[in-house]
Amino acid sequence: MRCNRIFVAAALAASTLAACSESKDPAVSPGTVTLRLLLPEGQEFCDLIYNCNGPTHIRIGKESGNWLTVGVSPCDSVARCSTCTPPVCSDGACPTIGIAVGVPVTSVETTWNGSTVDWSTCGSGARCYSPTFVPAGRYVARLCATPGMTDADTQTTCMQTGPEECVETTFDLPAPPLVEVSLR
Repeated sequence: MRCNRIFVAAALAASTLAACSESKDPAVSPGTVTLRLLLPEGQEFCDLIYNCNGPTHIRIGKESGNWLTVGVSPCDSVARCSTCTPPVCSDGACPTIGIAVGVPVTSVETTWNGSTVDWSTCGSGARCYSPTFVPAGRYVARLCATPGMTDADTQTTCMQTGPEECVETTFDLPAPPLVEVSLR
C-alpha cells in the first residue's frame, strides 16, 4: 500500500510539473516559430512603400481575419499604457516621400515569439497599448506577396504587375522551429 501512495504522489508531482512548463503568463513567451513563404521560381515580386507604410506580408491570428497586432511602430505616436506618454520619433526615422516607391521582394519570412499588444485608453482617453504574449495554442498565419517586375536600369525599383497573392496555414505555438508554405 505504501508503494502505491509513493507512486501516486510521484505521478501527481510529475503532472503538476508538466502543467507548469506550459506558461499561461502573459508576460512570458510561449515559444518561437519562423514562418517562411516560399516564392515560385522565376517569378518576381515587389512591394509599394508610401510614406513608410508598406504591405504586411505576414499576419497572425487565432482565426482567419481576426489578426493580432504584433508590434507598434515608434512613429505611430501611440502611448504605452504604463507611461501614457507617446514616443518621440527621431527626425528622419520615417521621412515623407510623397510618392509610392516599389522595391523588389526576394524573401518573405518572420520569426514570432507570441508577442502581441492589448489596446486600452489612458489619461484623458488617449489610445494606448500594453505588450503581452498569447497563450500556447493553435494559430493561423496569412503569408502574402505581390507580383512585380524589377526595373532593368536600376535593379532597385519594382512595379506591381498583379494583385497580391496569399496563402494561409495553421500552426501550433510552441511549434516546430520552421513552418514553410509555398505560394502556389
